[in-house]
Amino acid sequence: MEVKCPKCGFESEGNFCSQCGFPLSQKEENKELITGSQNELAPVENNISSDLVDWTEKCPICKTGKLWHIKQKGFLGISSTDALKCLNPSCQAIFIEINNSSGKKYKLTECKNKSNNLLKKYKNKPLWPDEWKAITYGGTSKAEQKEKDFEEWLNQIKEGNVKVNMETVDAPIILKKGEGFYVSFPNMSLMEPRSVTRGGYGGPSFRVAKGVSFRLGQFKSSSHEELKTIDQGTFALTNKRIVFLGSKRTININLNKIISMNPYKDGFSVSQEGKKKTQYFIGIPEAEMTFTINNRTYQEPFSGLILIYLIEGLAKQNT
Repeated sequence: MEVKCPKCGFESEGNFCSQCGFPLSQKEENKELITGSQNELAPVENNISSDLVDWTEKCPICKTGKLWHIKQKGFLGISSTDALKCLNPSCQAIFIEINNSSGKKYKLTECKNKSNNLLKKYKNKPLWPDEWKAITYGGTSKAEQKEKDFEEWLNQIKEGNVKVNMETVDAPIILKKGEGFYVSFPNMSLMEPRSVTRGGYGGPSFRVAKGVSFRLGQFKSSSHEELKTIDQGTFALTNKRIVFLGSKRTININLNKIISMNPYKDGFSVSQEGKKKTQYFIGIPEAEMTFTINNRTYQEPFSGLILIYLIEGLAKQNT
């Protein structure tokens, strides 16, 4: 049965007008949307810039309803906020408009379907319109995309398929035949675990004279390991070895002799064959590096995680 659209007057069948997309079900709600209500709804096309029309054609949450502009009432009705609302009765998702110096973002705040996975994932996260559009058609937010790309890039480094490009200082080392220089950092600390013993007498104490007391019991001691700074100097990485040039120590670690590594934000630890103690190289300076994958380019702080993946990749090239 054809129903006359309360918005444009076009006669159509189904739940939505085939001419303008307006909901044809729940007539009372439609009437309120057209005539104006406490939320002052109006079509997107008449209230927001044309560059947003594409992403508002389909709600990112239900992927069927159309988004319309509303005025979201604030606390006690004193103020209002620009927002977009999905007119699919089973969805009714609301996206609050957030203005900043770079443009407008939209934050998902409500949805009738509380079990919707996208609601759980993106609720209260301000995203750009192109991010919401990507989500509508099966994509992700920029932050999620970067995380996926970064993981893929790290795996490529680990396999020895990517070279890290970043500015580093020259290291005063003599390269061996077939050896190539990769990165170096000045003023890094070499740290190693050292045993620390603490102890004292246990048992009750008795006063035997003024200012003199006698403690019963035996001397008890306990020991544990603490990291101690051994030296400070230049850290360098080539395609064959790790080199540390300090004022007290010079260290060469063949990449093929490494047993295990652990990353830290500003360094890493390494265990090697023939050496009992794990060595820690701490103090990677704050430096941004650029990486590109799948034609997308990002900035990322250099870290111990990137460094150990690079070392693993270089070691594989030597096998």
